[in-house]
Amino acid sequence: MGYKVKGEIVSIGEKKVLDNEAVVLDYVVNHTSDNGFVTPMAFNMYKAKDYAEHVDNFIEYNKVGDIVEVEFNIRGKEYNGRIYNSLSHWRCDKVVKEVKQENVLETDMPF
Repeated sequence: MGYKVKGEIVSIGEKKVLDNEAVVLDYVVNHTSDNGFVTPMAFNMYKAKDYAEHVDNFIEYNKVGDIVEVEFNIRGKEYNGRIYNSLSHWRCDKVVKEVKQENVLETDMPF
């Protein structure tokens, strides 16, 4: 089951290359609810070496302060009798602000 959330990127971590040549990147998005409450959400990107360019593209095209919509899965793992959850990124799109044009006047050209 996938989830979506919109928010502002507040931090982007360092790209890490693992022993198996997979690439990992963590980033944080502040999601503001309809009530005005801000919730920081930490996302994790894990890409196998054949898809490592996805992480490079994320770093190139996304910056702190960008408004994005993230699609993700929630993953849980048990360790020493405790459950740890993570938000596993699988898509991130920039949210483009719409600009309204009101009362645009057309002028007659003199020729």
